[in-house]
Amino acid sequence: MESIAPRSAAIVVAAVTLCAVAAPDYSNTLGNPGFTGSYVSAFAFYDDGTGASLYATGSCAAAGVPGSSLIARWDGTAWNAVGGGLQNQFSNTLAVFNNQLIVGGYFDSAGGVAGTEKLAAWDGTSWHSMNAQSSSFLNSIWDLQVHDDGSGDALYVGGNYLDLAGDPALDYIARWDGTSYSAVGGTIGGAVPLIILDLLSADVGAGSRLFAAGRFLTFGGVSALNIAQWDGTAWAPVGGGLSRTSGLAQVFHMVAWDDGTGMSLYAGGSFNRADSSTVVSNVARWDGTQWNAMGDGFDAGVQELVVFDDGTGESLYALGNFGFSGATPINHVARWNGTSWEAVGLGTDDSVFGAIVYDAGEGPALIMGGSFAHAGGLSSNRVASILSAACVPDFNGDGVLDFFDVQGFLSAFAANDPAADFTGDGVFDFFDVQAFLAAFAAGCP
Repeated sequence: MESIAPRSAAIVVAAVTLCAVAAPDYSNTLGNPGFTGSYVSAFAFYDDGTGASLYATGSCAAAGVPGSSLIARWDGTAWNAVGGGLQNQFSNTLAVFNNQLIVGGYFDSAGGVAGTEKLAAWDGTSWHSMNAQSSSFLNSIWDLQVHDDGSGDALYVGGNYLDLAGDPALDYIARWDGTSYSAVGGTIGGAVPLIILDLLSADVGAGSRLFAAGRFLTFGGVSALNIAQWDGTAWAPVGGGLSRTSGLAQVFHMVAWDDGTGMSLYAGGSFNRADSSTVVSNVARWDGTQWNAMGDGFDAGVQELVVFDDGTGESLYALGNFGFSGATPINHVARWNGTSWEAVGLGTDDSVFGAIVYDAGEGPALIMGGSFAHAGGLSSNRVASILSAACVPDFNGDGVLDFFDVQGFLSAFAANDPAADFTGDGVFDFFDVQAFLAAFAAGCP
């Protein structure tokens, strides 16, 4: 990186009248030392009776923590093991239901407890079987979602499994009421490798629905290209669905969000057509009537979509495998500005697979998991945070804007500290000083 000494006071004074947007504040508190292994895939927060904690899962283990295979808990200071961890392979998803933390994936057992293959429940003290009877090496669970179809809350289980609990009517999707499983209006079909990758409970204008996405051509016998909706009685398509002109299309993740014009459904994955003819690039918006492109989209898959207030108001963030939106370089982390996708600082140096908005001790933050080793230029192994910068120029965090904030910024700038890279371009220059002083002059709410 280029290092340029702080400018003279005359330049500093001139800069305060200019407008600029400060770079996001990345944190590696959760990722240093973070995790070993391949990746972190998902998060949840769960209260075991002693207060809510953040849980992370994937193909990983907390660095230096015995018994943390595939799952770990953040206690506000460090990652901890959870009941001896999960044995072998990987985990995909976490959800909270009936005061228990439910985990699903492709593992042999949870804490060595019999009957916990692929799907298990943690009550804060011990692991329990959910009687999934899913020991087959062909089966895996990919997502869990709590949803009320009108008959009360239940946990919906999606994946690429067969004969869950010994019942072929439960293939790929099932409803768990806390005691037993039941079918959900049929299952997926089509001449593709079948799988349900994501489930979402949302109301995007037509009442509460369970949305399901992944790889399929039909759902409940109805044509539905890779995405469908359940109204409690029957499955229906979501417009003309999401597809590819060639190759295998799949939808990885969905989120519902109101950008100020009404609630919409947003979908990310690997696809280039919506409603059969609308050109999209791995991300699209369903407005209740039709699918819409979102700027230039991305050059590779979108693994996660999440709504986060970074201190400037709610925005939609996309995370995944991508490196560009059109001609704009974006390293795996992007923010939608209403018309196009923009980079969020330096991003990460490898894929992001999951995210959650949670205060893990540093204030509201967008916590990300993936296969990366650096985020925002900081060493951060498999997990990192983007902090909600309610007052970016309050450099020393004392709640007062004064000379000491300027002093702190200039010291960090001189030391090439990433915290002083206010433009997020990886270069320490006049524009960082300009951006900091513009934010300082504007003050804080």
